[in-house]
Amino acid sequence: LSVYGQTKAAGDIAVAGCPRHYIMRSSWVIGEGHNFVKTMKGLSDRVADPGDKLDKITVVDDQLGRLTFTRDMAEAVFHVLGTHAPYGTYGCTGSGAVKSWADIARAVFEAANGNGDRVVPVSTADYYASAEGPIAPRPIHSALDLSKLESAGFHMPDWEEELEEYLFSSSEKANMEQL
Repeated sequence: LSVYGQTKAAGDIAVAGCPRHYIMRSSWVIGEGHNFVKTMKGLSDRVADPGDKLDKITVVDDQLGRLTFTRDMAEAVFHVLGTHAPYGTYGCTGSGAVKSWADIARAVFEAANGNGDRVVPVSTADYYASAEGPIAPRPIHSALDLSKLESAGFHMPDWEEELEEYLFSSSEKANMEQL
């Protein structure tokens, strides 16, 4: 759909030409540094702050997928390599329900401050309607098939369970940094 996607596809084709290869495909990756979950947590805090004028946010609800936490992805990679799993292409995202970005934002808001009702769903078209300049197209459905990874003996954790743990550990780290 975009130059980024085209270069990923070209890389897949080049690597797949090798007789022995692994390709680990992922999407909606969450780890250290800036990411969607941390951004939503910060926005939830702002909405919860009576002194901040932000009272709601809009998030796209027609792009679907599952979060992938970097530590789970790393474990999957080490499992595939360590067990000498069959060569090929593996989908590697969190398991569990397929949800929209708005659903995920609502879950973060709810877990952080109990204000999930302050997330307003919007279509991608409406979200970018007033954008100036080109917008990189995004896939509508980013949930990947996990069956090959599971047949290799690895089950990705449910992303919703991992989200709770991630939010808790991120809050703990932030509190420790402030001390």
